[in-house]
Amino acid sequence: MMTNKTLIMIGAALCVVVAGAVAVAIAGDWGGWSKGGRERTGRGGSAGSMRLVQFDADKDGRITRAEIDAGLQAQFAGADANSDGKLDAAEYQKYNDQRRAERKARYEAWRAKNPDKAERRNYADRGGRDGFDPMKYTDWNQDGFITPDEFGGRTRAQAMRADRDNDGTILVEDLRRRGKKPEQQ
Repeated sequence: MMTNKTLIMIGAALCVVVAGAVAVAIAGDWGGWSKGGRERTGRGGSAGSMRLVQFDADKDGRITRAEIDAGLQAQFAGADANSDGKLDAAEYQKYNDQRRAERKARYEAWRAKNPDKAERRNYADRGGRDGFDPMKYTDWNQDGFITPDEFGGRTRAQAMRADRDNDGTILVEDLRRRGKKPEQQ
């Protein structure tokens, strides 16, 4: 006979799995959930949204779902060293380390151009991430591998939030405008 504590633990685990499955479904269906008239929430102007600019492959100022899907597919293929269609912990760690080094290089270049602003943010002193496991955070079903859907889920969710008019296209200018403070617009 199961105790109440065991039943509660099983129920909590089931809720986590269902929440992950719903998140994957929503992220995979860019914008489909908001067609019923519900308003989207989300900042849209954060640095995360500005990262979507990299997916504007034809540089026409419009980011489409096809461009995001193609960009994510290319990133995933670049990280999948053994081409088995999934990322194991070592492949994902290598991918993550490479991204971290690229971000640090961009920050250092910015810092060199903006020494008066750089004192507010020291990239090396960003604390609180020592116990953070990106593999665990990205591997929603906790099977030990990251699939293409899991890999692109966060980016698709960002794109869904950024596509405010739900037409399947994000305007780069809108992302830049949302990223500025009102007095800068």
